[in-house]
Amino acid sequence: MEEQVRKKCKFIDNGDGTVSDAVHGLMWLKRDTWLEKGRLITWHESQEFARELNQRKFAGYSNWRIPTASEAKLLFDPEVTNTDMEGCEIHLDYVFTEGCGFTTWTSESRGAKAAMGYDLRSDFEFWLAKENDGFPSAVRLVRNIVLERDPDAPPRIVDNKDGTLTDNDTGLMWKANDSFIELDKWVSWSEGKTWIKTLNDSQFAGHTDWRMPTRKEVQSIYDPSHSVTDNYGETVYLPEGFTAGSGLTCWTKTLHKTDLSLAIRFQFYNGDYKWHKIGLRSHGVRAVRTNRPKKGSPEGEN
Repeated sequence: MEEQVRKKCKFIDNGDGTVSDAVHGLMWLKRDTWLEKGRLITWHESQEFARELNQRKFAGYSNWRIPTASEAKLLFDPEVTNTDMEGCEIHLDYVFTEGCGFTTWTSESRGAKAAMGYDLRSDFEFWLAKENDGFPSAVRLVRNIVLERDPDAPPRIVDNKDGTLTDNDTGLMWKANDSFIELDKWVSWSEGKTWIKTLNDSQFAGHTDWRMPTRKEVQSIYDPSHSVTDNYGETVYLPEGFTAGSGLTCWTKTLHKTDLSLAIRFQFYNGDYKWHKIGLRSHGVRAVRTNRPKKGSPEGEN
């Protein structure tokens, strides 16, 4: 199945230093950091490179980022060959500039010290220390191709001036600050539930139906077109209007069907989600509620 997806992938040279993958809605840099800098770089240098390109709006865009591991895999095609920095065969479409690095950093992290790299010679994933100068990597940045919003449409996120935000696209109301901003610590899944209970007990913003989001709900506020900084100064992707300084991740109410010790946590730095033990104090949580209209008021709550 994965091989079939790859075969459908068509890369288009946009003539401005970028390459589009219209099948998956992605745009890649035509040249990686090896070609740009003449050296391999650490994971944190990759983040800085993305910030630099976003500041100068390379090719007109400001949402360049490190690819996820699954996105990096979309570059690999066993039926095509290119040439890497060492003159070796690399399975990367020839639309990309030859002489590039044969690996790329990904946004997949293992704690604060390690990140995943991906090898385009052999379709291989591996872990590297983020600051290991002895085994650095290149990176090929990517961005999501985002459709322009109708300028006459109302703003997506509305600040209700009471510590809440309304998402006009989904009808959901979110607490503007997540648990990390409020508590200044990571929480387990149960502690996240307890924090939300305190919001309901205190009738935060006049409501008593705050809850943990589902995976799909929290995924709906992942916005690769808009970046803010998290509590450690790293880049996360949330719609305009959400507060900077929040956690990288968010617990969801989605529990594993056969193992109730696992719940999904969502990652705002790359849009991925994974199963995690609910007892781990390693994530934040965002409180959400369904914004129901008041009786006799079809316009909904203010």
